[in-house]
Amino acid sequence: MLDEQVPEPALDPLRFMLPGHQVDHVQRIRWKGKQDLQLIPDMATRGYLMLVTADTGQLEDHEECAAIKKAGIHHVRFERHGRGIASTASAIATVVAGVPIIVPLLEDQPQRLVELGVVKCGQTRYKIVDPEREPPTQYWPGRKTVRRRRPPRETEAG
Repeated sequence: MLDEQVPEPALDPLRFMLPGHQVDHVQRIRWKGKQDLQLIPDMATRGYLMLVTADTGQLEDHEECAAIKKAGIHHVRFERHGRGIASTASAIATVVAGVPIIVPLLEDQPQRLVELGVVKCGQTRYKIVDPEREPPTQYWPGRKTVRRRRPPRETEAG
């Protein structure tokens, strides 16, 4: 189950990468706004085995911790990073990259708590090149060819 803080666009790639698993988002099953103390037991009752959330405070709250433990579900959390579109991209990338890797590791295991490493989306994730100033290869059309001078050949003294 993907919690409210997980962007809904992460759902379809996860469904594609996890065939044979039921993957839902609280928004799509009309549970948006449901308080965590109701959401967690309802998930367990309906057979969900994992909650993916960016609500890192759940494990700092006594009642929510007790609900997670009692439900026996795997709790997978990550921190949101950045702002605006970078935050959304980071959350989607973190969940889509991490969840398909951990699902097989958690199958048939007792309850586990997982923290996903965040995929940071920002200025360090890309490089923009002006091909007029920095042609990417020697074959780029219009690139000025730099001819190297060959050193003079040594001749044998005879």
